[in-house]
Amino acid sequence: MRKKIELALKSVKVIAICAFFSACTKEDVKMDNAENNTKLSANLIMGSAAASSFVASPNYQLIWSDEFNSTGSFDNAKWEHAPRGTVAWNKYLTPSANYVSQDGSNLLLRMDNATIPGDAVPYHSGGVRSIGKFSIAYGKVEVRAKFTQGQGSWPAIWMMPEPATAHSTGWPACGEIDMMEHVNNEAGIHQTIHNSTVTNANGVSTATHTAAYNATAFNTYSIEWDPSAVKFYVNSALQYTYGRVSSGGWQQYPFDVPFYLILNQAGGAGWPGAITDSDLPFSMQVDYVRVYKLSLLGNGGFENTTIAPWTSWGGTVSPVTGNARTGTKSIKETGAESSVEQVITGLSPNTTYKFGGYAKVSAAGESVSIGVKNYGGTAVAVPIASTIYSFGSVTFTTGTSNTSATLYFYKPSTGSVYGDDFYLEKQ
Repeated sequence: MRKKIELALKSVKVIAICAFFSACTKEDVKMDNAENNTKLSANLIMGSAAASSFVASPNYQLIWSDEFNSTGSFDNAKWEHAPRGTVAWNKYLTPSANYVSQDGSNLLLRMDNATIPGDAVPYHSGGVRSIGKFSIAYGKVEVRAKFTQGQGSWPAIWMMPEPATAHSTGWPACGEIDMMEHVNNEAGIHQTIHNSTVTNANGVSTATHTAAYNATAFNTYSIEWDPSAVKFYVNSALQYTYGRVSSGGWQQYPFDVPFYLILNQAGGAGWPGAITDSDLPFSMQVDYVRVYKLSLLGNGGFENTTIAPWTSWGGTVSPVTGNARTGTKSIKETGAESSVEQVITGLSPNTTYKFGGYAKVSAAGESVSIGVKNYGGTAVAVPIASTIYSFGSVTFTTGTSNTSATLYFYKPSTGSVYGDDFYLEKQ
């Protein structure tokens, strides 16, 4: 959304999307959690019990969500106010509870022409973004939302890369994924891809689709994203597929790095044109945001009554309620040195995989590791020592004849640790 086009041609069937920043610059983002691998101690590498085996079979695993069931401000561990800028979509953004709030069931994003002393702009609007707090590369993103119509209105659900400089310092080369945009009183919503091969100098993309939606009800907008394609859905119906071209390079498919989420209600500039004030206020209600990984492991969220197909050794290990990151349960290890392990079979030789998840410790000074062993290479792990849920992941490549790996969640000493939302995906 860098150069939001001042679109006067309403008959144009392609979308002009403004980049979130005037440029995709390093200063505008925070780096993802480091994924530095550490080697395990000998006793962990050997283990104390054989882990159960689970045949690799893809299934979507919920790893991050916000149900917006609170009141007042949004969860600042997941979101921040989208800041005001100088391009069309963000020029009226206002960091106020009058424009971004929760009502107990939904996130409310509003736009109106109220007068705010000391802020001499004709309109004010609301938006949030997950930059520096959550981003994802590959998976399923699902957002259920409802919005008003009106001349000049422009609600959007979209994604931008983090770090922004992963492939390019400029938009549109850095990439953009627009799950949903709506303008004015149109009968359809727009779903669009931006990059340097499909987006022209005016910001218009040829990789776009207009889909029908129910204007008076909540609709579910989603993407399924993997190394080969981004697929767009409305109410679970596939609408459009943007595929990777083998010879296109990152310029054609800059979608192999993490992207963060943006939810906003805009209007009054750029694509939708001027606002008819009698149509105000504009609003978008967001029921939930849910993000899934296409995982090859079983029971990664520990929502079952047992930990199977995981096994454990050492201290006390069990699924518990009360410390879940998503869903209702997490895995807890307490007491002596312990580990939760799962053997995954059916992997491909000479193939790279990523094992990731979230963990926290009960007190400062404790630690836990997320790692992999028995895959045909040296055991690798990433330690976590935070008292709030933090992400960790390791990447490993199976050996020339290896078709299995052992995943583990290891606590080296006394104390209590929690884990949730583990996944294994092919890179």
